[in-house]
Amino acid sequence: MTSSYVRRAADVPAYAPANHTGTANQRIIGKETVGARRLEVLLGTISRGHGALPHAHPNLEQASFLLAGEGLGELPGKQRILRAGDWSFNAAGVFHRFEVISDDPVQVIVVYAPPYSENPNAAVTAAGPDDPRLQTGAADVRDVPASTEPIALPHYRGALVRPVITRETVDSRFLDIYMVELDPDGGAEPHRLGETEQVLFVRGGTLRGHIEEERFAAGTGEWVYVPDGAELSLESSDGTCELIVIRAHDPLS
Repeated sequence: MTSSYVRRAADVPAYAPANHTGTANQRIIGKETVGARRLEVLLGTISRGHGALPHAHPNLEQASFLLAGEGLGELPGKQRILRAGDWSFNAAGVFHRFEVISDDPVQVIVVYAPPYSENPNAAVTAAGPDDPRLQTGAADVRDVPASTEPIALPHYRGALVRPVITRETVDSRFLDIYMVELDPDGGAEPHRLGETEQVLFVRGGTLRGHIEEERFAAGTGEWVYVPDGAELSLESSDGTCELIVIRAHDPLS
């Protein structure tokens, strides 16, 4: 079943992003690929000893999820080793750095809200290792919780939902991200989210549903884009299904 809403990394070319070394990014969701206005989702592959040079995005939030490999992440006043299954969050304007320390490359999902699109005016680089901005905001940096209590996500049934990136967990303003496990009969009833774009990443299993009455099916490693205000319904197919639900909206005041 082919759907214009389902995206596959194999269909997307790679590019070398600014402010990085040894990195190949694929823009899965963005202005250029699906006309997204509120978020951008990338799949990055980074070689050992390489990664992101110290930089910040003054008006963008960034969330990252490691799929494979291991790296050292740096934020003002903090260093943390990130492994497969770990999340990190960079608030707008906070300088950050990342370097791969595993022999195998890191594969990472990166989410920007609003979209970045490699706009040189949307990034600021450090002047050097002694740049005082590298430590600015240290008191406000919040680690993504390793685990959170399950919540009830409106419209979903037969679902174990854990919030990851939200206002409550990391004080995010543009992003809400949830880890979702659907039972074999789990899913979501038809619903619309106004002024919100969504991306569903299938970590495991098969997902079927409708977006604005168009049928879709997505398997492990595939992405589903839900436009602003579009009606979405979904269900697990052929057993359980693991999802990452990414939502981007206007900034919370």
